[in-house]
Amino acid sequence: MNAAQGSLAEERLKGAEEDVPPTGSFLERFDSTPEAEQWPLVRSWVNNYPIPFFKELRENRPILKTPVCTLLARFDDLTETVSIPRTFTVALYKPKMGDYLMTEDDTPMHNNEKSIMLSLLKREDLPRIRELIATRAKETLDRANGEIDLVPNYARTVPTAMVQEHFGLDGIDPKHLIKWSYWNQYDAFHNQFFHDAPNPEEIIRKRENSNRWLGLYIGFLIARKWVMNKLGKSKDDVVYRILQADYPEEANFNLLRQGINAGGLLIGAVETTSMAVSQAVEGILDRPEIFTLAVAAAKEGDNDAFDPIVWEALRFNPAFKYMFRTASEDYTVAKGTERETQIAKGTTILPLMLSAMFDPEAFDDPDTFNPARPYGNSFHFGFGSHECMGKEIGRVMIPEMVKQVLLRPKIQAQGSIDRSGGAVPEHYHLKWQA
Repeated sequence: MNAAQGSLAEERLKGAEEDVPPTGSFLERFDSTPEAEQWPLVRSWVNNYPIPFFKELRENRPILKTPVCTLLARFDDLTETVSIPRTFTVALYKPKMGDYLMTEDDTPMHNNEKSIMLSLLKREDLPRIRELIATRAKETLDRANGEIDLVPNYARTVPTAMVQEHFGLDGIDPKHLIKWSYWNQYDAFHNQFFHDAPNPEEIIRKRENSNRWLGLYIGFLIARKWVMNKLGKSKDDVVYRILQADYPEEANFNLLRQGINAGGLLIGAVETTSMAVSQAVEGILDRPEIFTLAVAAAKEGDNDAFDPIVWEALRFNPAFKYMFRTASEDYTVAKGTERETQIAKGTTILPLMLSAMFDPEAFDDPDTFNPARPYGNSFHFGFGSHECMGKEIGRVMIPEMVKQVLLRPKIQAQGSIDRSGGAVPEHYHLKWQA
């Protein structure tokens, strides 16, 4: 299933030729810019012209040192650095996420708790989860009666329904879960020092306030479900599974740790799904040929044909363009190659996932939208020891949510995704024939 290039989405994502810096190439502009202004310039290109900028990096300077961060544009350099978590660490997560397993690199706590949680997120549940998502998505769209602001009223609410009904974070108004997930995700992944957010302290304050309420809620949730479990009145959700399992003493997985991990189920499920669903819908609607293919597969109920279209749309515009890691020691990247580069201890690196998914060394004809390409090289859920714990759930939830939108008759966008000046989608208006 190959499709022609040249769509509106590709033009927007690649950046039209006239929008490329008028002084010449990106790197020429970078080299001629005063050092103090280089990082803001690079950050604007990452945000606004990632595909052409990253292509120039891959071809001419695949490891770009700036005064603030070092960018890695090649597939091999991303996989090399992210595969050695003790050397390239997630130290910047710690102030944002506290004592959660994802803040540690290859430690007993990280490995033990991630293994426990993966064992409780059973793959046997995936068909049931997909059916749940299909039902809640269809109900939401039916109620919308032909018009919806997709981000707040669908892309966030449907995964929250899964969090409540399957994960078991129930007994609370879902709007609170959405808010708590939002501020945790925003502070951790869009409010680091290199983002230069205009209101960093306010974002931190909102995340801290959200965590106080989340902590209280999780405490009551665990207590309530512990009692219900003792009374023999439990049901099959992930929180109950956490409380019912037997853990070896050496795992140190006490009630406090169980509650922290229950909260982590929320943080990772809602906002990232919202970003992926919104951007995948936009990427498909903006490509008429691909939209036709997607609708045909959706109507036939052929998930094997439909789902790869979603992941290919997200390859062009993933939820996250890059990861970030901190060098815990001096290290030489791409040793023995012509791009061999010394990374000093304390350096922040940005392994560019979007760029790596366009590297011709790993992706044949990368500029072509091709849903038939193998999924394995993609980085939609990260890579390495910090790959998303809910990856398998996301692989059914995200495409099912996109599918239910595209099944609406005469569906069309009323403009592009609106980020309201921030880092994540906030509004995306759609209409269809009710």
